[in-house]
Amino acid sequence: MEKAPDTADFGALYAGHFRAVWRTLQRLGVHPGSVDDAAQEVFVTAWRRWADFEGRSTERTWLLGIAIRVASDTRRKQRPTEPVSPELQMTGPGPESAAASKEVGRRVEALLQQLEPERREVLLLVDVEGYSVPEVASATGVNLNTLYTRLRSARQQFEDLVKREAEELR
Repeated sequence: MEKAPDTADFGALYAGHFRAVWRTLQRLGVHPGSVDDAAQEVFVTAWRRWADFEGRSTERTWLLGIAIRVASDTRRKQRPTEPVSPELQMTGPGPESAAASKEVGRRVEALLQQLEPERREVLLLVDVEGYSVPEVASATGVNLNTLYTRLRSARQQFEDLVKREAEELR
């Protein structure tokens, strides 16, 4: 018989990690309209697999592994041209700053989309979300040295893309 999670322990896990899981899913390319459902799927999976968690990694790393798989599955299922509804779009303090922020965000997203998925994933998880490379290695099952190589390559490629974009804007 599998052990069921203690609801207080699971509640603490949820409260302590929900925002990071949600942000990670969003940054891994889950459509804004699907992020809430994907985050729910991460925690439903964690609940079901509670007995499988042996404590060899941190809870954060364990959830990251689940989130990466859920993001991949969700991206595969979503239509790439789904429009973002106006209520889900970010707004800033004023129309000018909101437009500027959205434009910068679109440019950065377009540059990130030019990276290979494996490079983009490690770059976002390490440089944006703040996971360590060993945590990402543990969550993904990818060799640590391979991830360091991917990260270095992703950073260089992204920097080159930013430089090229800046030159084109001149």
